[in-house]
Amino acid sequence: MMVLPPKVAGILIVFILPLLPLCQSILPTAGIDITISTGENVVRKTLFASQASFGAWPAMEARNNDPMTPVLPPKDDPLLCLGLYSATNRTVAPYNRSSKFVIVVPRGTCSFEKKAMNAQKLGASAIIIYGTLASRYSLNTTRGDDKGTVNDTIIYPQQYYDYDCSKASAEIPMSSLSFEHLPYDYMQNDRVLSGKAGDGNLCAMQNENFASSCESKRCLLTGDVNKNQNTMRACCAWDMHVWLYSDHVLKEFTPSINVTAIYITMAQADELLLYMQASTDTKLTIYQRYQPSYNLSSILIWALGVFVASLAAWMSASEYRIHKSINDTTAEETQPMPVVASSNGASSRSNARPPQTSSTRFVEPEESLELTASHAFGFILVSTAGLLILFFLKIYNVVKVFYVIGCSGAVFQVIFYPLFHQIAMKMGLTDRVAFRTETLELGTVTYVQLMAASVSYGLGAVWIYIAFAYRHPDNILFYWIMQDVMGACMCIMFLSTMKLNSIKVASVLLMAAFFYDIFFVFVTPYLTKGGKSIMVDVATSGGPPKADPAWCEKYPNDKDCQGGDPLPMLLTIPRILDYMGGSSLLGLGDIVLPGLLLSFAARYDEAKRLIGSSSREGRIARHDCSRQTKDYFPPLIAAYAVGLAMANVAVYVMNMGQPALLYLVPSCLGTMSFLGWRRGELNELWNTPKVLASCDEILYGPVVTQQDGHFDSEVEGPNTTSTGIMT
Repeated sequence: MMVLPPKVAGILIVFILPLLPLCQSILPTAGIDITISTGENVVRKTLFASQASFGAWPAMEARNNDPMTPVLPPKDDPLLCLGLYSATNRTVAPYNRSSKFVIVVPRGTCSFEKKAMNAQKLGASAIIIYGTLASRYSLNTTRGDDKGTVNDTIIYPQQYYDYDCSKASAEIPMSSLSFEHLPYDYMQNDRVLSGKAGDGNLCAMQNENFASSCESKRCLLTGDVNKNQNTMRACCAWDMHVWLYSDHVLKEFTPSINVTAIYITMAQADELLLYMQASTDTKLTIYQRYQPSYNLSSILIWALGVFVASLAAWMSASEYRIHKSINDTTAEETQPMPVVASSNGASSRSNARPPQTSSTRFVEPEESLELTASHAFGFILVSTAGLLILFFLKIYNVVKVFYVIGCSGAVFQVIFYPLFHQIAMKMGLTDRVAFRTETLELGTVTYVQLMAASVSYGLGAVWIYIAFAYRHPDNILFYWIMQDVMGACMCIMFLSTMKLNSIKVASVLLMAAFFYDIFFVFVTPYLTKGGKSIMVDVATSGGPPKADPAWCEKYPNDKDCQGGDPLPMLLTIPRILDYMGGSSLLGLGDIVLPGLLLSFAARYDEAKRLIGSSSREGRIARHDCSRQTKDYFPPLIAAYAVGLAMANVAVYVMNMGQPALLYLVPSCLGTMSFLGWRRGELNELWNTPKVLASCDEILYGPVVTQQDGHFDSEVEGPNTTSTGIMT
């Protein structure tokens, strides 16, 4: 089988966490429901807006907030920056109304918070600030000489931050522009720099690609004048939501602000102002957009994790289960397959076996490895090395490639080869040999295997293409479903290959992983530059983007906007009915590591049934387990489900990612130990249970060593009464 390469296995994500906010944009977290009454008709429209870091936030959903009347600022203070209002001076504040109202004001001249403070003085319940071209210009006033001569210099908008000439640009005749009112004459210039070509936009008239390449349909003057001083360059303006940040200087001298402040774009402002002009009976309801406090996807990822862990552990005991079924239907005895002991004390199934008669043909079991305490420590060392390599070298794409290759092999073995093989048998088709080879260690390859491999690796190729071609592909249906299928198959193959035969080894492995998790999640921020958690940094492909969200919305391919995407060694389900997006995640390490203990419990239960069946048939009398009817596997599934649920709840309570092993290890290991103590089997479970050794002897024969082509048994006692699988 194909297993995770060491580097990939070393960074199995062993904690559950909500997807870190991706650096996409300033999310519009507020909504504005517009209701316009025109006679008998009622028109409704919804706009989305960004909120402020100051003031009061509205309640969630429109039905929990009161409608307000939109009004414009006073004519003598159109930008709401003068601050001439007080409780005793109401002559300039014509808003003394019994109903609630919201002031719609353009951005510019003063801070957002000062505008909100002045709106509060006027008695408004909320303020809507909208973007304008004029707000991107400012004036630098200096004194040029001793006589007090004043020089006014226009500070023009900045490339990339305010506009982007690579999207669209044009040379605007200076004669069409007005500089009478510095820094920017919006009454004249907005008309020739906004809209479509038919609206008089000179940028669109000069550049035929302007309409298709400039989403805002607006352009900003750059201040670059040609040599003849008759044209100035204008470029496509950005029109995006901004976060209304606080004015820290103003906060020291003003009371707290209680009004709601939100921001809308220039395009949204055009729409809102048009509605206000169309009807005097326009109402606005401002609210927070709905976001569930506990997302359904968290429950689904919990259920998926429990299902995959249970299924993988249950399937790991299939050899015992199948052999018991054979015992129930036949009493035929065969010579078993030997077990080859390695030099380090671990045993593994081998193709080597004692000489057989020509009338006997054995079914060879899948390769498997019995883990020891040294393997547990080796796993932690390899994991640590892999984690540090990824942290310093940032080879995340290499990990994705190796992972999809390994997972495609797992999908082949778990799903498509058994499926196509059964279809061929049902149709009466012979699985003919396609070719034989020894150079690639593939052996004999059949047409069914070729077809299954083509589908498995083809799906993997599509998945890796999407991973590299799309930014944040987590919400693409095929991508996340295929990722979950690959992850589940990898867990099944892992638990069918790696096996524990005692809770002593399980305790060493899980406790080592437990402290490994805690160290790399919580301790490493105190040891690394910048306070980075090594585990979180690697799990999110280098951590959250370094650039500002507004910058990454404009230039998502910038190197400082990369990162934040989790590595694929996990199960994922996108958040349901959540406008903020993201996914609920569960690392495969949180399945396979506790899953080893679940697998041990499942195999132990099936081994007792098999030994009991063999005893009743008279084929083995070493251990009579027919009276041992109490199982360990179902209680451990329940313990795993409880532990995973505790980790899930902790994510919401503490509002941060949690190492799931912090909850799974005590839950699963404690349950197994308590049940063993209660049933008087703890000593046997702590060491390798004899019932497992007996079952392995029944299925595969005694452990033997191979020396010069001869096989010497390492298990005392006769084995002629053992039952094997024969075809």
